[in-house]
Amino acid sequence: MMCFEEWNSCILSNCGHYYSKPLKNSRKNVGNFRLRRRHGVDIAEMECEIDQIERLRAGIRRDDHEYMFLLMQKTGEMQIAHNGREALLTPGDSLLMDSTLPAELTFNGNSASFLSVHLPRSLCLEGVARDPATGRRVARAHPLRPSLEALIDAGGPDEAHADYLFDFIAMMFRAEDRAGDAAGFRDRHGRFRHICDTIDRHISESDFTIERLAGLVHMSRRQLQRDFRDNGTTFTRVLCERRMKLVLGHLHRAAGLNLRPAISDLAYRAGFSDLSHFNRSFRQIYDMSPGGYYDQCLQARREH
Repeated sequence: MMCFEEWNSCILSNCGHYYSKPLKNSRKNVGNFRLRRRHGVDIAEMECEIDQIERLRAGIRRDDHEYMFLLMQKTGEMQIAHNGREALLTPGDSLLMDSTLPAELTFNGNSASFLSVHLPRSLCLEGVARDPATGRRVARAHPLRPSLEALIDAGGPDEAHADYLFDFIAMMFRAEDRAGDAAGFRDRHGRFRHICDTIDRHISESDFTIERLAGLVHMSRRQLQRDFRDNGTTFTRVLCERRMKLVLGHLHRAAGLNLRPAISDLAYRAGFSDLSHFNRSFRQIYDMSPGGYYDQCLQARREH
């Protein structure tokens, strides 16, 4: 745990002139601060037990760089007054904060932890028709929250292009409430990735159709079909391939645990309603049965 002076110094050095206030008459350590990088942007992981953090006009004038800070609450609560709005963030909630506007973050000495993703302001505003809705709380129940957390928190290799992150946040925090609107992406590759990610989130729905997908991403059926065609595929093929990949993931994991799963359960879990069709499709794609694939995974695990 850091003392207040050390913790406050980290804020000033990495976030800008945000002025922190400790609890009165408190001499204990106040929190932790860790900086990491993903998608080419800094992500500050913060824990604190302080009174308040303020962004004043004087601090705004002192900073050369401008940012949009994506705040993602992990534990505890944080009261935020920003851009004419007041919001209480609880675990799972998010909020976008503009460094060019005053802000007041209040903790009242209660323990809290949150992420602050540092997004260059110019990149957030590039090519968008309207400024994002800063100061507005996006609740934990928002349908895009799992995808946002995966972008920020997931392990594995970093993405080669950060545009998807900026476009995704612009879409999620757009002024008009059209969650999932694929039209918010500046390039067709980002838009198609979002379309496929949306399929992944609904893959267990056995009756998932292109009409359902069109409603989720706010595109017409014809627009979707054109995007699939431009990427050399079709909705039906992508849906089947992604369902198969989900089954493969479960088979790999089961082999790693030395457990033999019920193939039918995995197929139904992935959205296949016809087991015969699933088995035929699996053989066509992987040139073996699902059980044979599992045995291959198991053998490879034992050899290593």
